[in-house]
Amino acid sequence: AEDVRHTPQGKELYSLRSQTIERVFADAKEKHSMRYTHLRGLAKLKMQVTLIFACMNLKKLAKWKRKKGMLPPFTSLCKDFLDFYLMKKQFA
Repeated sequence: AEDVRHTPQGKELYSLRSQTIERVFADAKEKHSMRYTHLRGLAKLKMQVTLIFACMNLKKLAKWKRKKGMLPPFTSLCKDFLDFYLMKKQFA
């Protein structure tokens, strides 16, 4: 891996790291309270980190699908959710 990183292609790709991979960690620190740990134990912390990154990936997927026109407009999604919520509340 070290040899590949020092090739011209590897250097170009490595220069993009700050815009891709490290941005994910910065967003996790700033927006998803990962600056400090709030749980004790490796298993609990692993669960929290896994859930946070899964949510971040789902958000990225949703944004990508919206950009590609693969999702309905946001207003129709809200209306569908509201209709479902009201129907569920009616039968409860």
